[in-house]
Amino acid sequence: MTRRWRWALLIQLAVMPAAFAQQPAASPDAPASFVESTDAAHRHCSGSCLKTGALQWFCRPDQTCSLDCATAPPKMHCHDPKR
Repeated sequence: MTRRWRWALLIQLAVMPAAFAQQPAASPDAPASFVESTDAAHRHCSGSCLKTGALQWFCRPDQTCSLDCATAPPKMHCHDPKR
């Protein structure tokens, strides 16, 4: 990689708008819980990512779970059912 090419890349990254550089994941999700509820029904959710290993969280019983390893830190989702 030549110096001129490296500088051009650095300048492009420096002027790139922050919103374009890091876009939040658009999702209709409810927040995940990391504390198991003892007095309410809940769904056990788990998954693993290569860098962070095994993860566990809890959602409401009517929600589905998913894990997004493409973000740092990984996002644990509780998807609300479609209405």
